[in-house]
Amino acid sequence: QALALACSRLGHSQSAASRQRAVQPTFETTKAMAVAIVPSGNKVDLRLQPTRPIVGKSGIDHDKVSSMLSSGRIDDVLPVLQHLSAAGKDTIEALQVSEAVGRLLKHRNPDVAAAAAAVMAQLGAERMGQRHGEALIELLQRSSDSCVMAALSAIGKVGQNLQPAQKVEAIKQVTDLFAGRSSGSVPVRVAAIRTLAELKATRQALLLCDVMEQEKVPEVCGAALEALAKLSALTYEAESCFPPEMRSKVLGDMLANPRTQYSALIAMYHLGDKAPESLLSVAVGLLTDKDISIRQAAAAAIGGMAEIVDKSKDAMSKLQSTIKSADPAGRAAAISALGAMGPAAAPQAELVAELVTDMEEASMQQQMTSAGKRAPAHMRLPRAAALMALGCMRAGKQADAVAQGLLDKDWQVRVTAAQALGMLGEAAQGHVSSLMGLVRDDAYQVRAAVCKALGELRSCEAMPGLAQAFEDPAQIVRASALEAAAKVAHGAESYCHEIFKLFNDPVGKVRAAAVRALSRHTEIGPNYAGVVASMMTDMDPDVRAAAVGGLPFLGAAGQSFAEEVNACLDDPSALVRQAAAEALEHMGFRHTPTPLNPLARNAGATKAGYSPLQDMKDPVEGLGQYYKSIMMKKSELERSGRWIGDGVL
Repeated sequence: QALALACSRLGHSQSAASRQRAVQPTFETTKAMAVAIVPSGNKVDLRLQPTRPIVGKSGIDHDKVSSMLSSGRIDDVLPVLQHLSAAGKDTIEALQVSEAVGRLLKHRNPDVAAAAAAVMAQLGAERMGQRHGEALIELLQRSSDSCVMAALSAIGKVGQNLQPAQKVEAIKQVTDLFAGRSSGSVPVRVAAIRTLAELKATRQALLLCDVMEQEKVPEVCGAALEALAKLSALTYEAESCFPPEMRSKVLGDMLANPRTQYSALIAMYHLGDKAPESLLSVAVGLLTDKDISIRQAAAAAIGGMAEIVDKSKDAMSKLQSTIKSADPAGRAAAISALGAMGPAAAPQAELVAELVTDMEEASMQQQMTSAGKRAPAHMRLPRAAALMALGCMRAGKQADAVAQGLLDKDWQVRVTAAQALGMLGEAAQGHVSSLMGLVRDDAYQVRAAVCKALGELRSCEAMPGLAQAFEDPAQIVRASALEAAAKVAHGAESYCHEIFKLFNDPVGKVRAAAVRALSRHTEIGPNYAGVVASMMTDMDPDVRAAAVGGLPFLGAAGQSFAEEVNACLDDPSALVRQAAAEALEHMGFRHTPTPLNPLARNAGATKAGYSPLQDMKDPVEGLGQYYKSIMMKKSELERSGRWIGDGVL
């Protein structure tokens, strides 16, 4: 009896584990989920579950998170930062703790500072670049490698939003980490080189060439090759540092070394059609490599060299042979390579369509990456790869074959099929009803993919299904449904009130999508102009930008808020400022109205329309007010001697 009871319990745990694996996300949706958090001791439990949406109706205690971050106690602060980093961008933004995290960048404890930098990397450029750039740069001088690497990751994400002087200093310090006297360990040097590429420091291309010639560690050489290839695509100056004869030799040598194969393939991807044609056969051969990372990089490289592959009969013949091979991992990689080529591989659509019913799967050993992560569906399931490839090829004649994937037992295949149908566009109009049947799918990733696909098809028949998704418990599904509703605005006016209800959604991304969707309804939307304008005071910059950008679509009612839109030119968020500038141009203003506070407190303030400025001589006339303000500011800085020339960067 005891043995039977133990076996029963074991079977129950195994079935539970199987159910758990069935809802694991692909790498594309990892950012939209959190990891399971096991509370221990006095550590805060954010109650983030892997099978549920991370924000919205998951019941996270916002006040407790904020108080723990402000406590200053390492035992309290460090676990919360680690949990936030694992939970992702959406959770961090919804909790509105970015400022509290930013203050922790200056914490004395290197582990706390590193964890805070990791959270900043999740938030990205728009959120943290200008406010906390200086603190991130200071972290590069810490002695802890983990702290420096976390800072490098964050600077790579926020670098484009740094102030010019900060960016110059960041490039200087990042360069010193791999080429200066203070150069650090191998992981730090590799991370520093990749951060330099993220900062688009094209003037450092010659230095990267020196690193490849003098560096003895293969991984550092590989990182320098990746960065140089990426920078050479940006400017002719950087490209001149990596001439064709040098590319062929360096890439050939690194493809022959297992420790640098991945970097060489990534470099070929960045070089695209400028990659050496002589190395194409080597890239095709690596599609059957045992390492999933190499197979993925090889598929990407072949996709980047689409024109060269299309003209090479030998390369195409090898790809076809690999697709027909007995190795499911090789078949999936070869099909993914054709998909990466896009419409250039359309002549191979019939061959690819035959694998939509391929039920084999790569072995577990072939699925594991070097970091222990499971391979994405299109790299381990030939049928998932075939569905994605047909969508990327825009193979409209194969729409029926793609639709078969909606019935697959594997939720990842259903996601891929929905995405592929969305890519096919008008050719997939006959499968709108099949997509709507999955709006209530058990996997929220499928529901989100279906909503996006319905939006791409732009069919009014999809609105009843999208309206159901407005109340979905998963935030990503609600946001996807609203974005889709914005694309099928014509003929969907009867659902405006349902969209309006989501203006009070607890998630900023959903509120922003609701604002965009409602402002695109040109007939009924003007009735909501006041409500849309009120969202310009929202705490989330995405929502403010959506409100500002939506007002020009609401006709005269939207234009009556020109003064409030003009005030958004001084918004701390660059995203909102850009949206305000574009909105004013759409409204027909060559100059901006007198600045006011957003939704001015003075109830008597007029919002009368302004007529465009007439017969004013302007050195940049016709190029838009946003451009004018930049050029005027640049001229002012040049006259005062404070302008940092483009050559410095």
